[in-house]
Amino acid sequence: MSSASQSVIYEYPLQERFRTYLRLEHSFKQLQSTLAIAEDQSHDWQQTIEPRYEAFFNALFACQELVERSDIRTELSKDLEQQRVSMKQWEKHPQIDQTALQGALRSIVHASESLQQLPAELRQLKADRFLASIRTRLAQPGISGLFELPQLQLWLNQPVADAMHQCQQWYQSLQPLAAAIELQLELTRQQSEFTSTTAKNGFWQESCEPLAMLRIKVPNSAGCYPVVSGHRQRFTIRFMQLPTDNDEQTDASSDDLSVAIARCQLL
Repeated sequence: MSSASQSVIYEYPLQERFRTYLRLEHSFKQLQSTLAIAEDQSHDWQQTIEPRYEAFFNALFACQELVERSDIRTELSKDLEQQRVSMKQWEKHPQIDQTALQGALRSIVHASESLQQLPAELRQLKADRFLASIRTRLAQPGISGLFELPQLQLWLNQPVADAMHQCQQWYQSLQPLAAAIELQLELTRQQSEFTSTTAKNGFWQESCEPLAMLRIKVPNSAGCYPVVSGHRQRFTIRFMQLPTDNDEQTDASSDDLSVAIARCQLL
């Protein structure tokens, strides 16, 4: 989901692999955000990283888990190849921006080649003994205290440069995957435009060609969010209001809502 001054864009995957892509994208953004804050405030490392260490490691381990339980490299490589083939068909079009097209093609080739390094990088990440020693405990439900992870407490108290170097190494292990997913999702989003529609009584349903995902733009003034159900060729959207303490008020909106939907095609 992303926000702007006048509207909010919600995204919903209609393919399982795009669900994985979006989850990984979210985890990568968490990693980048935590590292950026730590780098900007490295002079005060303890106050910067200690309150955020769980966010960093949970995002790192979430990425590991998603990658380990799916053949993400193969699926992503196939999707990038489909993007390349689709773009090659535009090379001879007289009105196409050749500079932009060739730049996109080079990016796809580079991302695909970098993905070949992923298995070796993931093996190194999985073999890291320090990460293995804290991963299981942080994955357990409930709040973890540093008294349960003295090795993590020691790690947090090492020199700033050493800790940052390790964090960057762990993140770089996932960088080929992060870059490829960012590119695939960017291309998928760019290939579909928003079209305006009216959701009668806060409801919309549609049959369509196979889709990768939906993007739904809702005005902030509507005070509603979409709940999507369906699969790649059919979907329904029910617009809901935030829950209140008023038991007599239903959360489902009954208003006619002007929204915009981008139907991201499956190549």
